[in-house]
Amino acid sequence: MNSDISGDTLTPAVLPARTRPATSMAALSKTSSTPGDVQVRPRPVPHPGNGELLVQTLACGLCGSDVHAWRQDTGYEWVKAPVTLGHEAVGRVVACGPSVSEEWIGRLVVPIAIDGCGDCTLCTGGDRQLCRSRSVLGLSFDGCASEYFSIPVHRAIPTDSTLPAATLALTEPLSVAFHAVKRLEAAVDTCFTIVVSGPGPIGLMGALLLSDHGYRVLLMGAPRDEDQRLPLARSLGLDTVLAGETLPADVGGWLEASGAPPALETAISTVRPSGAIVVAGLFPAVPAVDVNILARNEIRLLGSYGSVAHDYRAALSVLESAPERWKSLVTTVPLSDGTRALRTAAEAGAVKVVLIP
Repeated sequence: MNSDISGDTLTPAVLPARTRPATSMAALSKTSSTPGDVQVRPRPVPHPGNGELLVQTLACGLCGSDVHAWRQDTGYEWVKAPVTLGHEAVGRVVACGPSVSEEWIGRLVVPIAIDGCGDCTLCTGGDRQLCRSRSVLGLSFDGCASEYFSIPVHRAIPTDSTLPAATLALTEPLSVAFHAVKRLEAAVDTCFTIVVSGPGPIGLMGALLLSDHGYRVLLMGAPRDEDQRLPLARSLGLDTVLAGETLPADVGGWLEASGAPPALETAISTVRPSGAIVVAGLFPAVPAVDVNILARNEIRLLGSYGSVAHDYRAALSVLESAPERWKSLVTTVPLSDGTRALRTAAEAGAVKVVLIP
């Protein structure tokens, strides 16, 4: 499944001369396990192996997991450098490896970020992102924050969308928000208020989806989020609140998307008995959880991780339904400024930073 990072370059026979890429490309790469050791540097253009596609990147968003890997946070020790970051991408297929139909060439595709072996009971049951042998694009193997990337054909979601590439780069994070919202909606009735903590991409997208589905939603942020993220949320019709402010008594559900331990503590102490909390954010350190409150109030604490193919297709439909709204979440940065873009994402200086090669 892994793209070749050993130094092989694309052979002339793979592409017609008019579309053959150079042998070297720019890539935002984690170069060691030292915190902050990520830079834009030359890498070989990957060679599409058996069952793989070579894709020219049109846009690639930066995710919280890219920031965690950049900082070498707890839980990301397994990421082995050197590796090119990035999994929130859209691109056009320019070459195919052996056993792949050339009909893929020219197609616009969004890669599936997390995928499993395809054979275990979790995969065959539809939970491929939970497979014990799963791999993560941009962390387990080279990702898309580069001019080209290579993926197995089964990880490609084709689309005929005419939306701008920077908007289509929202497909993966929107699919993650969609997956989390489905899990919360299965546990919470629309008569209750839902709090979403964390006005980053997943939180803001989740809040918008829940609002569209008829819930009263409060999007919670930190004081620094008043610089950009919370005003943007209000401009999109969402009600907002700062952490520490009084919350209504009818909070029946909570979507935790901040990865901040105090937010999870507040959720557990606020949600009404028999309510539900879905945790979609990953934490830089292991948070403390008051299990006694969970037990005494029969609060359901649920995890939500990644997304699967049908979530991507749903996300594409949602993007098409209101493109201007979703476009407003995006701040584009040239790939050459990738390290600055990581810093902007880490400091909540934008809702969604998207790299453009």
